[in-house]
Amino acid sequence: MTPDGGKSYGSLTKIVSPYLEIEGVTTAALVSTDGLLVTVAGGEEIDMQALAAHSASALAVINVLAEELGGPPRILSLEVSRQGLILAPLTKEVFLALAGDPAILSLARA
Repeated sequence: MTPDGGKSYGSLTKIVSPYLEIEGVTTAALVSTDGLLVTVAGGEEIDMQALAAHSASALAVINVLAEELGGPPRILSLEVSRQGLILAPLTKEVFLALAGDPAILSLARA
């Protein structure tokens, strides 16, 4: 708890910060499936609130499509212009979002 009674998510940032050590990753975030940004490391050049909201919407659609194909998605990867984005569900409520150089997409294939 913070002195004003709010919750401190500093320890959650410590969870995502190590992803920034991966070559090409410039942003690592935990996002709720409701589209709320839980915590972020990096990402100064990205509107993380918007990325969280849109990523959650995209993942919801992909979940429906994946169920039609036989199961939940393991990882979603997307390349746009000169950016790569990886969304990886961790629980039913939270997913990991990694953004950066398109080369990071190889992480999704590993």
